[in-house]
Amino acid sequence: MTNDIKNYGLWVGKPTDFTAERSNINSKSPHIQLHFQDDNGQHRAAINVKSTDRHDSRLVYWLNRTLQHSITDKIKDLGTGFQLLQDEDGLDYIRHELVKIADGLVLPSDAPGPNNDIIDELTPILQDGIDRKATIYIFGSQFNDDNGGEDGIHDVHMNQGSLPRYENGVFQDGGLFLYFEDDGHWEGVFLAFASQKVPTYDDTGKPSMELRS
Repeated sequence: MTNDIKNYGLWVGKPTDFTAERSNINSKSPHIQLHFQDDNGQHRAAINVKSTDRHDSRLVYWLNRTLQHSITDKIKDLGTGFQLLQDEDGLDYIRHELVKIADGLVLPSDAPGPNNDIIDELTPILQDGIDRKATIYIFGSQFNDDNGGEDGIHDVHMNQGSLPRYENGVFQDGGLFLYFEDDGHWEGVFLAFASQKVPTYDDTGKPSMELRS
């Protein structure tokens, strides 16, 4: 099995602050910019809140406030920093049975009013992680800022079932895990684009059905 998602891996750190890019700031591809700290300094997670697909720009969102999964046993004792992941060490929404597809909320990036878009949903979760000094485990693709800015991680969403112009792969999904040391519980945040499709074929991650209609 090869890694089709470039520099795919896991970054462990402590979240410190974030900003949400509303549609009026970056209408094509807004993100939540989450800053986090590890032993080597501050870094940035660019979390998509809108798809660039012109037919459907919404995201599908799952939140597990009481996450119990064997993956957490594997990652709990990792030190801070980034590490590359290969083969089945990576995350896979479908094969790890991390989400029930039918339970996903399909949300726009930015809608008038409270509690009705993806930014409204993610903001209190991230703020709670910061306030309670949770450890964050971010699966995705590492990047370096060639302009001298912060290095970081993106593709923090499902990375299979996409249209042919995007990279697909199994065991290479992105996502967020938070571990709250004050009471020992885990939470999981999982994101996908409404235009992605499941199930996906063998080890190619190519789509065969619509994720949501």
